[in-house]
Amino acid sequence: MRVKAPGLAVIIIAAIIIIILPLASLSAGFFGAPAEKIRRGVEFMGTDLGGLNKEEGLLRLSEIEKDLRAKRIILRYQSWHATLLLNELGFELDKEAVITEALKVGKEGSPVKRWREIKQIEKEGLALKAAAVYNEEKLEQRIKGLTGEIISAPVDASFQIGAGGRVTVSPSQDGTGVDLEKLKEDITGAILPDNQQEVVLSLVPLAPARTTAELEAMHVDGLLGSYTTYFDAGATSRTYNISVAGRAFDELLVMPGQVVSFNEIVGPRSSEAGYKTAPVIVNNELVDGIGGGVCQVSTTLYNSVLLANLEIVERYNHSMPISYVPIGRDATVVYDALDFKFSNNTADYVYIKSYVGDGKITINIHGNTTYKRDVEVQAYITRELEYNVIYENDPNLPKGTEVVKKEGSNGFMAFTERVVYRNGREEKRDAQSYSDYSPVNKVIAVGTLEVAPQVAPGIETKPGAADDGRPSGGPAAGPPIPGIKPPGGGSPR
Repeated sequence: MRVKAPGLAVIIIAAIIIIILPLASLSAGFFGAPAEKIRRGVEFMGTDLGGLNKEEGLLRLSEIEKDLRAKRIILRYQSWHATLLLNELGFELDKEAVITEALKVGKEGSPVKRWREIKQIEKEGLALKAAAVYNEEKLEQRIKGLTGEIISAPVDASFQIGAGGRVTVSPSQDGTGVDLEKLKEDITGAILPDNQQEVVLSLVPLAPARTTAELEAMHVDGLLGSYTTYFDAGATSRTYNISVAGRAFDELLVMPGQVVSFNEIVGPRSSEAGYKTAPVIVNNELVDGIGGGVCQVSTTLYNSVLLANLEIVERYNHSMPISYVPIGRDATVVYDALDFKFSNNTADYVYIKSYVGDGKITINIHGNTTYKRDVEVQAYITRELEYNVIYENDPNLPKGTEVVKKEGSNGFMAFTERVVYRNGREEKRDAQSYSDYSPVNKVIAVGTLEVAPQVAPGIETKPGAADDGRPSGGPAAGPPIPGIKPPGGGSPR
């Protein structure tokens, strides 16, 4: 039998295998450093990291970090200079980033690229770049404290109120500050051993939050409306609450067409928000509650808005008349329940200023005096509702005794309108609100307790009927107040 000689293709394949296997073996030996170990020749800050695994490398970096925190850096700008420690900036090495970079050396890319990289490291070594993180708050505060002589804060443009409510714009000013991002990069570079440990500061301009041009474009030049109410400054908790709520509206800018919600601006009336306990109206009674006095702010604002000829969107009256404004001109608020809202119905901004002190609160509304009008607010009592007298038996009072538990007060129905004049002539008249104030009944406690008579010795008593003296009805009704129909006809509510 003849045996067929192997073909040329078989011979070539065998030759390739014979050549590649030894090369692969050599390559494995050359590239085969354990994946979790750092290549020899890799160093950081003059410290050799070669042969270390990740955990060992992190430990080594922690030792380096401890020394670096005590390192001094010189900051310089022209003739000014200052020295600080890295630790003052909340400096930390980004150890994870450094170790991750170290472990990648010689282990990425094609075999040829890896081979060249490894040969270069063996010959020249590889110094890893520093990676650091800083405590942003510490860094900013420390640098601001050091550089106060060479930096300046920007100044926002602001409205200045002059005589007669005239408004002018105080101009804005640019400031100068340190480029903190570049500073961090420069400091990180300066901590390398071969670098001079000095950083030249880069200063950048700081723009104001509100510029002169922005305020001038709002066209606020004068007073549109103002109102003042008074309170007892000796009621310290109530006065404090008025101040807190009043400050919420001070320097408030309202855009054209914007609807302002009192509750949104002031926020919840709670002890957490800084409010104190003072009298509030609940179920036609004055009781202690958190935030008492806030309604005086909403009422003052309501009247200022009316006089500024702005649009009322939402308003509610109290359940009983209040003392600091005429009937029909109050505005009660309860967070998440009753709100006071108004709209800036002009084509320009309005600017609100509030003042609280000396037993009074004043709210001024400024804007473009093109919209300034003479305004009268007229409130009419359309009906008076007499209170009733309620008698309640009290078994703890001696029979025939009467004690007033609660004084009564009449209720009212009122109608409020706004009359707008231009150049001395009536321009418009519009109904603003109908208010209902419930009467508060007078409550008298009548004693029912039987008390045995005390007889003095030697004095004879005779039986007789005792008159308890109880009146037969409530107070005499006064003359009726005729209803006043609102303009345009219709019956008042």
